[in-house]
Amino acid sequence: MCSKSLLKYYSLLFLLIPTYSFSAAEQESSTEREPSTLDQESSTDQEQNYTEMSLQQLMSLEIFTAASLLPTELKKAPGTVYSFNRQDFKRLGVRRLNELLGFVPGFQLNQYRKRHRSVWARGMIDRYNNKMKLIVDGVPIEHVYYGHFSAGENLALEKIGKVEVIIGPASSLYGANAFAGVISVTTREFIGQGSNADEAVVETGIELGNHSRAKGTVFYNSEKIQGFLSYLDQDAPFDEDRESFIGTSVSQPLDEQYKNLYLKAEPIKGLQLSFDYQYSETPFVFFPENAPHKTRDNTEERFYNLSARYEAGNLEQGKIETIAYYVDDQAKEIYKHGQDEVAYKENRDSRYYGIKATWLKTLFVKHTMAFGGQWQHDEAKDMDYVKNWNHNTGYYNPPVAGSLLSGENVENDDYAIFFQDVWEINTELTATLGARYDVFDQFDNDSNYRIALVYTPTVQQTIKMLWGTAVRKPTYREYLKVLENTSFVADTPKTEKMETFELGYGYQWENANINVTAFYNEFDDYLHEIPTPDGNDEYFVNSNSTWRIHGVEVLSEYQLISDVHLRATVGWLTARESGNGDIPYLAEWTASLLSDYRWHSSHHLVFSLMYNDDRRDTNDQSFSQDEADAFTTLNVHAYGKIFENISYQVGVKNLTDEKVFDTAADFDDRYNTQRTERELWGKITYTYRF
Repeated sequence: MCSKSLLKYYSLLFLLIPTYSFSAAEQESSTEREPSTLDQESSTDQEQNYTEMSLQQLMSLEIFTAASLLPTELKKAPGTVYSFNRQDFKRLGVRRLNELLGFVPGFQLNQYRKRHRSVWARGMIDRYNNKMKLIVDGVPIEHVYYGHFSAGENLALEKIGKVEVIIGPASSLYGANAFAGVISVTTREFIGQGSNADEAVVETGIELGNHSRAKGTVFYNSEKIQGFLSYLDQDAPFDEDRESFIGTSVSQPLDEQYKNLYLKAEPIKGLQLSFDYQYSETPFVFFPENAPHKTRDNTEERFYNLSARYEAGNLEQGKIETIAYYVDDQAKEIYKHGQDEVAYKENRDSRYYGIKATWLKTLFVKHTMAFGGQWQHDEAKDMDYVKNWNHNTGYYNPPVAGSLLSGENVENDDYAIFFQDVWEINTELTATLGARYDVFDQFDNDSNYRIALVYTPTVQQTIKMLWGTAVRKPTYREYLKVLENTSFVADTPKTEKMETFELGYGYQWENANINVTAFYNEFDDYLHEIPTPDGNDEYFVNSNSTWRIHGVEVLSEYQLISDVHLRATVGWLTARESGNGDIPYLAEWTASLLSDYRWHSSHHLVFSLMYNDDRRDTNDQSFSQDEADAFTTLNVHAYGKIFENISYQVGVKNLTDEKVFDTAADFDDRYNTQRTERELWGKITYTYRF
């Protein structure tokens, strides 16, 4: 039997074992305001007390909010949801959000040549992350031009308290682009109301690794004020002889930087103000080594986010939640011919701002209603480029200038109203009904719906059913892209649409649990890029066919003995396009397996395996080394405390240095993209209270 078949066999065999969710998320959450994560992590005795609690008590502590806007037990949240907190980050050995998402069943991460990872959920593929919605403290995060969000080094995990993931259509609550799901990030809470309420805390971290990695962080937390500062300098974690996207060795320098300044304050009860500044400079295309001139290609981005969030009231008398936000994203791409001479410069500056208000109230005892509205304004401020030099033709005389967009001063105002009813039919059965109506400036108005049922016939069993719809509107790039060297005029594309049905079942034993979800998606009007009739450029057009995607996702956890915790995921899907057969680029099987061994009260040793089936591509097969074959990567890490106020993490990603190629995210004849090589890292964190 081949190794791939063996891995599938043992993964499925493991999932037949009764398993138990014993995650730190279940240990450290609260139905009210969560105590400070720093307070939670400082008490070993508290963790031991949690291990003595019954499974029912542990499960009742895990609260999920994003799926219905209401604090809900995780197992009773509508739809397919997953939750991670700071202790989970340590247990899983992740340092970036996209690494964390690799432990979500059904997620596939694809390395794109522009130094970001594309997140694909349930077969919803694209080169950019524009089919899922990233929300940070209630603020939608996206680049207006691409509709993309980054989930790598730019979003430091050190300032994040909790990550909630919804898989499946969420447009009835979150609007366009909540198409394949939502990633809801919550930053860390202020110091709580416990015995340390009057104490401020400073947490400093230093991380070193191969690829010249050096990262420093400082986190300050008090009852009303919070601040975070980080700086990272490293080489992009690839070998210097890494193949370029045209199939030869690269000459592109790998050095990159990330900076982050984050401030949050609560001047009065219920009002939170925050400011987030992020800077990144990263390598871009990876030019071939045999290019006629040495060329350096980098992207620079400055990101500013201002927000104000206010909450008042309660569900019995009526509760109001509002958030206002302003996001300014200044990005540029620069090719340098030689060391300093600018060969090409492209600006991608944009901004958006808006407000969302939600009113919630429990009516007729059994119904908790939510009514709300949202407005967002977005605009492209500067999308100009200047070309001074080209690999094939040399210098331009005079330089060529233009815009990435066919329209100038592009602005949009989108409006929405939404409604939700959480109906507790009886103690075992809850129904969630939601609807949203969006008014788009440039596209047809749209309605989305969701109906979910959660049935808990016993304490051990949960049965879920969901039907919902979703929409994704085209990005600026997809409907305003300038077509060069052609007279062809493209039609304005339509919004993409999806309809989903899913059925889930969960069971928990005294020391184990298992959760299985089966889903079926129908996806219409898929937007893809095709050549113009004269072949001089590419444009975006909606497909006339329907994608039909169905699959199964499994999460299972097992407390083997008191000090050994096992966690496994398996995802299987099949994706077909009507009239065109199987959809390329997708792995049929994905899986992960993690073993956390607590060998001492304060020390853990963790092994994890990540498996990905082979994927069919459509690129030029003349470069045989770039096949997107099946792969298994092994990761090892350890974490714990050296002293009461000093903790450590150390690990190796891709221990065997497995060489992995991901399918070309350009979806054309480009060569596949080589993924990150082996990474070694270590981190020391010092916590001081005063």
